[in-house]
Amino acid sequence: MQKVLYFFALASLLASCGPTIIYEEEKKLPETGWAYQDSARFDFFIPDVTQAYDLILKLEHGATFPYQNFYVKLHTGFPSGKRTTEQLSLQLAGDFGAWIGDCNSAVCDQEISILQNAKFVEAGDYYLTVEQFSREPALGSVVSVGLAVQETSN
Repeated sequence: MQKVLYFFALASLLASCGPTIIYEEEKKLPETGWAYQDSARFDFFIPDVTQAYDLILKLEHGATFPYQNFYVKLHTGFPSGKRTTEQLSLQLAGDFGAWIGDCNSAVCDQEISILQNAKFVEAGDYYLTVEQFSREPALGSVVSVGLAVQETSN
């Protein structure tokens, strides 16, 4: 009995460790493919400007996705009303074609860090819109895109 209590106490302690996720959302994409007009918008709140945060893009794609990478545009909206746009290449496979993410025979889940240890200038409501920006008008096999915002431990 004592060993069982010790195990649960240890498991509770380990479960409480790790980054605090302040926002997480996933958007399913149409089965016909991720078209240019199917941008995914994520609205999140930054409560503390003294805290550093990581922004992680989560992507789920089919194991038969035909490309090693593809481009997206990231549109960021700030509480002040300012808006920025950046282009980003999402690397899905290594140099020899092996998927980087966690894959099974059908799908791959990948987390891509898009901002690390960032401090925001102002607290408030932000948004990030992810827009498909590849050569293809619709990217088949991309199942979902998501965003997680977590506090860093630094």
